[in-house]
Amino acid sequence: MAGTAEGTVRRGRGRPPRLSREQIVRSAAELALREPEVALTVKKVAEAVGSAPMALYRYFPDRDDLLQAVADRVLAETQHKDPPGETWQERLRAWMHSSRDYLLPHRQLLPYMAATQQPARISSLVTLTRMLRPLRLTEDDLALAVTLIGSTVIGHAVYETHRGPVSARKLDALSEALARYPQEEREAVAPLLSRLPQAQSRLYDVVVDRTVAAIEALVTE
Repeated sequence: MAGTAEGTVRRGRGRPPRLSREQIVRSAAELALREPEVALTVKKVAEAVGSAPMALYRYFPDRDDLLQAVADRVLAETQHKDPPGETWQERLRAWMHSSRDYLLPHRQLLPYMAATQQPARISSLVTLTRMLRPLRLTEDDLALAVTLIGSTVIGHAVYETHRGPVSARKLDALSEALARYPQEEREAVAPLLSRLPQAQSRLYDVVVDRTVAAIEALVTE
C-alpha cells in the first residue's frame, strides 16, 4: 500500500485514509486558534478530523497528552526573527511584546506550554542568546537572563488569559465586597477600583521594563 504525502495509509479503495498523529495535532492546533473559547476536547478534535473519539486514543492516551502535543507544536512553530531596535534593550522589549502577542490567542494551551518537557522552546533560546551574547554576561548570568525572560513572557500570558479583563461586573463585585470593610479601608481602596482596568493595561509594559532593568543589573555586577 502506498503512503500519502501526510504520512497516512489507505486501507482500501474508497475508504478514507487512516489518521496520523501529525494530522490530529495540526487539526487540533487550528481548532484551538479558531475557537479559543470552546473547550478543546477529544470529541471536538475527532469531529475536526472526521473521526470517532476512540480513534484518537490510539495516538494519545488522554486529553492532557493531546493538548501537550498541540502546545509543543505551536511553540516549535514560533518564528523568532531578530526584533527591531538600535539597542539590546529596545530589541528585548520588542521581542517580549511580539512573543506575548503570539501566545495570547492560544489560551487553552498556555499551561501546557509552561509545563513542556520537549525542546519546543529552542528557537526562543537561540534568539535570546544571540541578542544578549554581546553583553558578555557569565554563562550562569546569561542562563538566568534567558530563563527570566522566557518565564516572564509565558507566565504573564497565562495570567492575562486566565484572569481576564477587569470588567464592570468585576468592579461591582469588588465594590460590594469592599462595603463590608471598615470605613478607613473603604476610603483608602475605593478610589483605586475605577483605575484597575487602566492599571491592568499598563501592567505588561511595567513587567517588561523591570525585566530589562534586572538584566542591566546583571551587566553591571
